[in-house]
Amino acid sequence: MHKMLSKERSKILKIVDEVYKYFIEHTHTCHITSTIDFNEAETNIKFKVRLKDKKEMQDVIEHLDKLFSVQRYREVEELYWNLTGDCYTSDETNLVGMMVDDFKIEAEDEVLRLYLVRRR
Repeated sequence: MHKMLSKERSKILKIVDEVYKYFIEHTHTCHITSTIDFNEAETNIKFKVRLKDKKEMQDVIEHLDKLFSVQRYREVEELYWNLTGDCYTSDETNLVGMMVDDFKIEAEDEVLRLYLVRRR
């Protein structure tokens, strides 16, 4: 069981890494904070992103909505989570979208909140 948790934690870290990478690559200026609530049943990841450009915020919301609207495919998860590598030249956020069960995006003024849920 410990090995399974270790693999699960690696997947959570990969999700967080890819989301941070997405914001760094797709925004001009942003301030990002995140929290992770990890337990045996599910993991909740919350990102709070401050974006000053309203047009940029709208573009990010539309893009993230498309990326995270894909269905989670547990049966092939081992394949695609291994595809998310350490290469910082390609956009692998679409693979991360397939690794979460639920998501929600909220925007108010200059603050975007992205909520991701991954169940075991």
